[in-house]
Amino acid sequence: MFAQIVSTKKSDGKTYRYLHIVESYREGKSVKKRRIASLGNIDAYSDKEIEQLIYKLESLLQNRVTGSIEDLEPGNCLQFGVPYVVQFLWDQLGLTGAISNALKDRGVTFDVAGYVQAMVINRLVDPSSKFQLFKTIEDMYLPDAPHEWQLQHFYRALDYLMDIKPELERHLYSQLTHLLNFRLSLVLYDMTSTHLTGHHCPIAEYGYSRTHRPDLKQVELGLLVTPDGIPITHEVFAGKTPDKQTVKDILKRLKQEFAVEQCVFVGDRGMVTDENLALLAEAGYPYIVGYHKRGRIVSDALLETYANIDGYAKIKDNLYYLEASSAQVEDDARDTDSRYILCYNPVKAIQDEAFRASAIEEAEQALAYMQKRLATPQRGRKPNSKNLMVKVGEILTKKGVQAFFEVDFDGQNLTFKHDQAALAKEKLCDGKFVIKTNTALPAQDVVLSYKTLMNVERAFREIKNFLDVGPLYHWNEKRVRGHIFVCVLAYLFEQEIQVLYRRTLEQEAQRISRITEEKERMTMQAELDDRWYTGEQILKDLARWNVLKAEFLGKKFLSVPRPKPIAQQALAAIGIPLPSKAMYID
Repeated sequence: MFAQIVSTKKSDGKTYRYLHIVESYREGKSVKKRRIASLGNIDAYSDKEIEQLIYKLESLLQNRVTGSIEDLEPGNCLQFGVPYVVQFLWDQLGLTGAISNALKDRGVTFDVAGYVQAMVINRLVDPSSKFQLFKTIEDMYLPDAPHEWQLQHFYRALDYLMDIKPELERHLYSQLTHLLNFRLSLVLYDMTSTHLTGHHCPIAEYGYSRTHRPDLKQVELGLLVTPDGIPITHEVFAGKTPDKQTVKDILKRLKQEFAVEQCVFVGDRGMVTDENLALLAEAGYPYIVGYHKRGRIVSDALLETYANIDGYAKIKDNLYYLEASSAQVEDDARDTDSRYILCYNPVKAIQDEAFRASAIEEAEQALAYMQKRLATPQRGRKPNSKNLMVKVGEILTKKGVQAFFEVDFDGQNLTFKHDQAALAKEKLCDGKFVIKTNTALPAQDVVLSYKTLMNVERAFREIKNFLDVGPLYHWNEKRVRGHIFVCVLAYLFEQEIQVLYRRTLEQEAQRISRITEEKERMTMQAELDDRWYTGEQILKDLARWNVLKAEFLGKKFLSVPRPKPIAQQALAAIGIPLPSKAMYID
């Protein structure tokens, strides 16, 4: 049965179109048609009248197949962009299978992988507590999620995650090595701290606070990453653990768990001890480490001997270097195989000098105020020399200029002057840092390798700021460690997105560099430079990509708009397909 329009030409010369309902039927071997009904001159109907006619006929059906805008039942919006991308990469890394396999003999009664994935996505979208995530999780696109979320399972998932941490890190390292096609020849290691709220975690201790909260207990985080910033492994230490005491455990894991036989270890100056350098030699890992530029015989000699920067070689506009073997200085470590490289940044030198001058000026003002107070007769007890010098020490220490002043108090008058020798010695440090290495790499490569340690520092900033690792509200040690593991996993996905995206841009840059016409090449390169986004920028743009949950004629679906340009470029570069505009759901 179908609709048919029949045209008829009347005697007045006009052509009229009539709408008929026609049925096909078979008579013997022939197919014939017969008119069921005539609905009159179709040209006499308005569009609205035709629509009403269609809807009236359709209303007689038990299952409608078409409808109007009035039949659309909009629901809530879901956060889509970040979950969609993370789930794609999650499946690419085989994480659900890896977690399930690692837990297969533990009698787990819930989907640990689903809960861990939700917590990782939450870190990347809008970091919050497990309780807050539990209350808002229905607003997130999680098609493979458990049907009923339970708050207790978020906490239990942290426990299970720590139980399988070694297996999961090895799995990720294997998958990422294949996916990103890298051979580990350089590893970077650094430390940071995050404070805890609460008093029951056994590894929470008072220590050197990088978060400038010495009043709160903390834990230490050691992170080992590739030159691209991809985390290999991490370890959580008690809050007052010195950096130098963490190297042994990390080296052992790198050697035994990840079977890395040859690579260069890059670390900051907090890692430099004779014991650690011996451990690196035992493991067969050459090293590139920052070296203290104050309080060491070697650094004092180097800074004084090579104070004139005219002999430094230029790497780039704001970075110069000069190499010196241990034979050229009195090496307090007696390490004849090592080389020292002095580095100089003229921009940093100006900043260092300005910062010191400002601190000295503030300290002078405070001392002058004390001097004036003492010169004015006061009723009561005379000033106590010991208490007064303690106050002086507090002023100078707070400003970090205690080494640059000579202060005296004779019981009545306070006098102070600059220690010119100390100031001259400190000026030699402005804009400089020292690197120690026993590699055979050219000095320029050593400097650039050490500068990649900034990737670890950026990782810490991402984990602590963008991913909001702290403060921690867990008191159970295992869950503190599990929470930090979730944050490291979230950072891994952010960094993977950045690496994949930028590799595509690097290929495009190579293509642009081969363009012979200069104006065209410069224009295309400028456009490419504008698209040099970080993983954080891409994720923030993805976080703006939402979908509408809706129902139409009994069918539930997601209405998926196109993402913003940054997100579209990122998806194309990473190799993630755009989803359909309508995604049907159960």
